[in-house]
Amino acid sequence: MGAGLGFVFIPLFLYVTLVLLLCVKIADKTSWKMGWLFATALIFFPAVVLTLAGMYESGAW
Repeated sequence: MGAGLGFVFIPLFLYVTLVLLLCVKIADKTSWKMGWLFATALIFFPAVVLTLAGMYESGAW
């Protein structure tokens, strides 16, 4: 379990870092509200989809 977590957390950390930089750039060009909107859509929505897919696959539903 220990070494396999690197395959999950390293790409996840890279994705979140790059998306946050993109959202800050969008917020600087437009408004901070638009930056938060993009951050919500690009970070939280995939996390919810992956969580729900994992729950469905494990038989929680």
